[in-house]
Amino acid sequence: MIAKSEREIRLDKLKELVRMGVDPYPGQTPEHQPLAEVKKLAVGEIAATVGRLNGLRTHGQASFLDLVAPDSLGGEEKLQLYGQVDLLEEKYDLVKYLDLGDYLWVRGEFFLTKTGEPTLKLQDLVLLAKSLLPIPDSWQGLKDTETRYRHRTLDFKINSRARQTIATRSKIIQATRQYFDQLGFLEIETPILQPIPGGATAKPFVTRYNTLDANFYLRISSELYLKRLVAGGFEKVYEIGPVFRNEGLSHMHSPEFTMCEFYWAYKNYRDLIILTEVFIRRLVKQITGQTTITYQQHGLDFAKPFQVVRFMELFTTETGINLEKATNQVKLLAEIKKVGLELDSQPSTWAETVDELFKKAVRPKIIQPTFVIDYPIELSPLAKTKPGSPKIAERFQLLLAGGFELVNAYTEQNDPLLQQERFRDQAKLRQAGWDEAQMFDANYIESLKFGLPPTAGWGMGIDRLAMLLTDNYSIKEVIAFPTLRPEG
Repeated sequence: MIAKSEREIRLDKLKELVRMGVDPYPGQTPEHQPLAEVKKLAVGEIAATVGRLNGLRTHGQASFLDLVAPDSLGGEEKLQLYGQVDLLEEKYDLVKYLDLGDYLWVRGEFFLTKTGEPTLKLQDLVLLAKSLLPIPDSWQGLKDTETRYRHRTLDFKINSRARQTIATRSKIIQATRQYFDQLGFLEIETPILQPIPGGATAKPFVTRYNTLDANFYLRISSELYLKRLVAGGFEKVYEIGPVFRNEGLSHMHSPEFTMCEFYWAYKNYRDLIILTEVFIRRLVKQITGQTTITYQQHGLDFAKPFQVVRFMELFTTETGINLEKATNQVKLLAEIKKVGLELDSQPSTWAETVDELFKKAVRPKIIQPTFVIDYPIELSPLAKTKPGSPKIAERFQLLLAGGFELVNAYTEQNDPLLQQERFRDQAKLRQAGWDEAQMFDANYIESLKFGLPPTAGWGMGIDRLAMLLTDNYSIKEVIAFPTLRPEG
């Protein structure tokens, strides 16, 4: 005779429960208190609570059960239950049909065991949901990360760190909204499906809008629409929401991620440097309780003033290449060969090559929170030119922890004719083979021609901030359901 699998055994128990007249999935839960509150009761008090069965030890006419429930921080509270035939009577028969993972409502008298263990002596028991699949040993956990991401529900059930990470992410979003709301910003939703993607240097996802018989794109940024709002009279706007970039997967990159972007009329990038330092320091303290944290063995001090360095100077220091002399692709490639650096790809434009070199040879050396300012204008087609320096953009990035990019911001280009030329330059870069260069957006140019006041814009990756504040190496850990290759 072939032994039954645990799944088959659980299905047999389900059938028997139904035969006994027990509803294994009732639609109503009796009144109860949170499990954490029950543990604080005085001995002798009667209470009811709910949770998931995480342990079961039967000794003849008595049983010990462990009930668990999540706490507000993503962790877990546990309460021991003690059941006797004399108290539960016919309800005690239910115990032998229970399995780990079942959800229960229980009521009983609170007491402490001889060892001081908070325990509820059961007077009543109701099955709220029957678990039909076995749950791995919570002590062993799920070792394979691919399995964890594909079976995220199970991961969250038995992995308190995974729950705590997602709970922290939620608190980060809540604190970010609170900060900008207090500054008088309005959160306004912008389109996710866009006829022309813009606002970032990235390759978009394309889809077909059947009713309109046209291709649309998942947004790579909300920037151009938020700036349309500023031009329309909203002086302080922001949005927190998903963006999509059709690029490679890595521990730092996900094709779907969450951005916070804001745009502030009558401000410039210098104003946003001040705001960013105050905001990040405050948020780190609010979420972690301190201003000094560790990320992947890097000690980061947010209490000290953030460093400020210029892009060109930093690039020359770390690579030995002077971009003010290597002004085109031919000269730049010659300098790269001269100093002995190697590229991971074969970029076709000067801007693409500079960007790759910066990411590979410069950013990894930045550890403490650092504002890198004044980027080449070719890397910042939507930014304002620095007065007196036509090749430099009023832009900064906040970098830290070995090249971790947290914030990107700049003074917005509000000259419609100049922006029009920038878009045309970007179109030439696309023709030259850089498929991440930006597309020409005539509607946005029209919005600028109606008049956009001096404005500064800012973008921060929520996922990366969550990685930083939970000390997670992979971005997949801070996304509840990360993108994976389909099975099969």
